[in-house]
Amino acid sequence: MKKIVYKGVEETVYYEKLPNGLDVYMYPSDTAKNFYLAYNVRFGSVDTEFKVGKEKRFTSVPNGTAHFLEHQMFQEDDGHTAFEYFATLGSSVNAFTTYNYTSYEVTASDHFKENLEYLLRYVENPVFKQNSVSKERGIIKEEIRMYDNTPMSVLNFGLEYNLNNVDGHKYLISGTEEDIKEISAETLQNCYDAFYTPSNMFLVLTGKFLPLEALGIIKSVENEREEQPRKKITRKVYKEPVEVDLPYDVREMDVSVPKLKVAYKIDKDDFKNYSDLDLKIYLDAILVAKFSDISDLYESLTEQNLVMYGMYATRDVRDDYVVLTFEMETDYRDQVLDLIRAELRNIKLSKEELERVKKSNIAAFILHFDDIMDVAQDIEDDVLSSNRITDDIFDIYKNMDLRMANDIASKINIDNECVYFIDKLSE
Repeated sequence: MKKIVYKGVEETVYYEKLPNGLDVYMYPSDTAKNFYLAYNVRFGSVDTEFKVGKEKRFTSVPNGTAHFLEHQMFQEDDGHTAFEYFATLGSSVNAFTTYNYTSYEVTASDHFKENLEYLLRYVENPVFKQNSVSKERGIIKEEIRMYDNTPMSVLNFGLEYNLNNVDGHKYLISGTEEDIKEISAETLQNCYDAFYTPSNMFLVLTGKFLPLEALGIIKSVENEREEQPRKKITRKVYKEPVEVDLPYDVREMDVSVPKLKVAYKIDKDDFKNYSDLDLKIYLDAILVAKFSDISDLYESLTEQNLVMYGMYATRDVRDDYVVLTFEMETDYRDQVLDLIRAELRNIKLSKEELERVKKSNIAAFILHFDDIMDVAQDIEDDVLSSNRITDDIFDIYKNMDLRMANDIASKINIDNECVYFIDKLSE
């Protein structure tokens, strides 16, 4: 096992790559009362056109396939489900699909061996029967209808749809009702065979367990797994234009306070001198300094009662572009938008603001080791974005540079704005 030590805090992650290509990351904690297990596969909702190995033609599958597959994975050959077995152990089990990956997770306080073994076995031994797939289609259809009647889901997915032209983020992770009609047992099996291979998957274990015991359990199960040749997965990539598809949209729903979300799409080439990690760290710092609850803008918005419950600002660094988003509840859409635009046009951090963010980052980083879920999420984010753990993040925070922060800030523009507004129902 290789030890990966986070510099500055001396916390250790144990890593091993198994002979079949499966990556295992383990963070044991002496103070944790529970353990968290996550079996992850690099297959998300955007992966709808792909080829494997030396295939010459791309395979196309409907939007929502990765999410449908995640649902179907819980089915057992005897008609039971994985949920039922984990319930007998008193464990909490869940799964989720994002744009970029799928995760199967278990949280429990005891029966470590049984939980880990079963997590591996049910994910590695899927059952795809047409009658079961048809039944699951009905369940997912209800889930899609629920999304369409939930204001926050409408706000988030509606903005992504309008923001993008050809990028896979445009489409619902679940797919539409029309999409899932086209998904069959054969579709799911083909995607499983392509993506659910050891070299395209990784395990993350955090909390109360012994690494050597865990690795022994994992190796025992993986040795029983049929050996699979490692084949390169090629995903079809489309160049996403920086222009937004639809700049403004509004929908009326049954809400007590209107909901506003605005995004700014910036060409990634504008930041060509910076790595993705640079952009994530410095854009986070800019958003915290200028738009969080410690910012002057936040104080102005709340003092004037322009927003309810504050404002939520995030960034996303994607293949072709960077997105800054701002979300809030407000009756004063135009005034709030004007204030955000004005802040972004003249954005510049002071030395004091950057120092405050640096101290906050370092404190949060140290404290996050108290939460095994947070540690697991950080490991997953690192592996998905760079296939390595950022063990020097403490030093990166400590050495953040004001000149670099303001150079990145100067490249933020608001030319490509996308606004999605959920208004109250007309009387």
